[in-house]
Amino acid sequence: MKGFSSFFCLFLICSASYAQDNLMIKLDAIIEKHYPNQKDPGIMLQVHDNNEKILYSGSSGIANLETSEPINSKTNFRMASVSKQFTAFAIWMLVDEYRIDVYNTKLIEFFPNLKGPIANCNIYYLLNHTSGVLDYEGLIPVNQKDQLSDLDVLKIIEPLDSVYFQPGSKWRYSNTGYCLLALIIEKVSGKNYSNYVKEKIFSVFGMHNSLVYNPEDKISNRAFGYHLQNDKFRFADQSLTSATKGDGGVYTSAEEYLLWNAKYFQALGSKFSFSIFFKNNLAPINQDISYSYGKFVGKDNLGNTVYFHSGESTGFNNFVLSIPDRNIHISLFSNRDDQKIVSFIDDLLKELDIQIKGLEDKSVFNWLSRAYMNEF
Repeated sequence: MKGFSSFFCLFLICSASYAQDNLMIKLDAIIEKHYPNQKDPGIMLQVHDNNEKILYSGSSGIANLETSEPINSKTNFRMASVSKQFTAFAIWMLVDEYRIDVYNTKLIEFFPNLKGPIANCNIYYLLNHTSGVLDYEGLIPVNQKDQLSDLDVLKIIEPLDSVYFQPGSKWRYSNTGYCLLALIIEKVSGKNYSNYVKEKIFSVFGMHNSLVYNPEDKISNRAFGYHLQNDKFRFADQSLTSATKGDGGVYTSAEEYLLWNAKYFQALGSKFSFSIFFKNNLAPINQDISYSYGKFVGKDNLGNTVYFHSGESTGFNNFVLSIPDRNIHISLFSNRDDQKIVSFIDDLLKELDIQIKGLEDKSVFNWLSRAYMNEF
């Protein structure tokens, strides 16, 4: 029996090794299919399990076309809207410390110059995109030359007394809301938002090369963003809205996002207040998908909960997805803003047998893009 047990254990180990080798071959092939040119801007794909074990790590392309530095797991990408989960978690930390009440505190208590319904909106509605606050992107002055800060966003909306709808009555994705959340974190904590996230999240989780971007920052292992135009990639790393922090300012790598993501879902799967808070803050978007704390939430084809989000900004496209009950987490970061990522994600999810209920016949990345534009 001892010999049989040893053989059985060896069989299981070999089977697991074969499965992982097979996964690597298949995912390598998908990268090669969509991003064959190693001299172009490209992508970093990583898959890990609940215990931070890397199941797959692969990349293609160049982080900086001037230096020809290749993309790898240490390359720091602009997260764009993937950043929102960090902002939401930072708010929760203040809630957990009893320093803020998101349900009963009105925005006018932080921003006394706000007018109309948004002044009496609570923080909770900002977190799950049900505030109705106007999108600042459509209100930027035509002669604006300098990059906007979160404070500039506040100044843009302060004179306005209108909203898209009564706060709490509908769902509408809002970058404005997350810029306001960053300002609230600064007011409550007494610290610069970038410093607060570094001290309370990045340093604690071992993310020593991650940061919330300030224009003067020097970013190690930085991926610069590019845009494909007339079959050539042109430098397209920043825009007027690239310096706001709360809605999209995080830079991190696949290596360090793994550390964050594992801790995030450990907290979400625990009995601590974050898990309760997350579930109590779910805002329905449609009959299949909701939103809470920087994550879209749905079900897969097996009935497991799926958490996902993407990030789009000048020069960058990103996508993250987690199914803790299936022991799988995906991070995909790209420093090119073309549409190759759409079919790449479709092929990736098909290979991993992941279908999101309600999106079975849709490209997930495109659906998310429409959700951000409130066109779904």
